[in-house]
Amino acid sequence: MSVILGLLVATGGAVIGRALALRLRARRLTESEPIDGKRPPVAEVLSAFPCRLGDVVVRTAERDEAWLAGALVFEEERPVAALFVAPEAGADRAVLAREGIEELLWLSPLPIAELAVTTDPPHTLEHKGVRFERLRRLPVRVTRAGSGAPSVGDRAVVAEYGGQGSERIVLVAGSEQTLAWTGVALGRREYDVLPGS
Repeated sequence: MSVILGLLVATGGAVIGRALALRLRARRLTESEPIDGKRPPVAEVLSAFPCRLGDVVVRTAERDEAWLAGALVFEEERPVAALFVAPEAGADRAVLAREGIEELLWLSPLPIAELAVTTDPPHTLEHKGVRFERLRRLPVRVTRAGSGAPSVGDRAVVAEYGGQGSERIVLVAGSEQTLAWTGVALGRREYDVLPGS
């Protein structure tokens, strides 16, 4: 009798444990992973951004342009920002777009040696005598898309700094390397997006 009771308790525990594990896995899948284990297409992932891979971003006043060939997509539970790169422009360009925000950051690479940084982005930076205050700090997963995007590793801390007026510095402290860009913030009237094919 005690053997049968022991088997029933063990079987019941296994059934309850399996049900809890399945429920937990289902919750994780609905919160952060595609159901079939495949990632959605990049175009779908970037649909909440003002620009996408293949688009051309044109600064309206300067008529300077950047063809968005590659991107570093930064994700928390979902994509929150993307650093698009335009390596074929006259000078290397990058454009930082954030989910649901029309403002873009128009950037150029900044040699990391010009900044005093550690593995964790500091609260302030100084560049060419200008003090930059940290506006945002995001620990993210990183996915490379398209062509020409630098490799920073699969995890990073992305920090955005504001200087005088619209001046910005973006620091990506990745698990493989740390990179930086400098530039300006562009409001919606300061740029046009020409959709790619």
